[in-house]
Amino acid sequence: MDLSAYTCRGFGVEFDRALRDVPVAGIDRQQTHSMIRLCEETEGLLYGADFSPRKICYRRGSRPRIESVGCETPGAAMEWVRHNVRHPGFSSHVPPDRAMTEEQLIDSGRSWCNEQGRVFIALCEVMGIPARLCFLFHANGRTGHTATEVWTAGKWAMYDVTFGVHVKLPDGSPAEARDLAGRHRSLAHPLYEPPLREYYGKNPSPPFDLSRGGDLFDQIGICNYLIEGVGVAG
Repeated sequence: MDLSAYTCRGFGVEFDRALRDVPVAGIDRQQTHSMIRLCEETEGLLYGADFSPRKICYRRGSRPRIESVGCETPGAAMEWVRHNVRHPGFSSHVPPDRAMTEEQLIDSGRSWCNEQGRVFIALCEVMGIPARLCFLFHANGRTGHTATEVWTAGKWAMYDVTFGVHVKLPDGSPAEARDLAGRHRSLAHPLYEPPLREYYGKNPSPPFDLSRGGDLFDQIGICNYLIEGVGVAG
């Protein structure tokens, strides 16, 4: 399948322009420009068996700094990153174009949402758990964000590291990002509202209705990321 028509494009004029000129560098820029837009034409591929690895193996000793964090579950990894590699919106500003490794991001103690996603993915992958980036585009046509998905229990599970959000479906299974782009979006609203209100603080004019945080999933782009030391298992 030719993915050129869906690679970092088709999100709308403003988003497409912002993605083209995104002020990040290095691996972060590469990931932004390689995301595949989720839509009717690509859903079968992005959520099929061949696009993202579902079995990986990690070579112990390849990333000792990441291993030393010692997380045992994706939920623990999400909370560790959220509290130890803080988003500038909850701490203090840092440039978006640092192009740091995950180890450098951990040592800096601060990361933008896409960088937090990379650290989280690294923590998952040293545990042998596949994970990937999900770029989110709000229904307002202006606000972007980055979350992740983890392969667990036979499906992809959405973890938003910045806001500490992990959504469960009515049957108790984890929500995939595509679930929140569709009929289960309302499940995300109450989980996002508290951290969004903390994030935007006293801003009298936030960019969207904070009681409808699930609208961040209006459009989605997906990008694979295998850290050094990780390979696809047979």
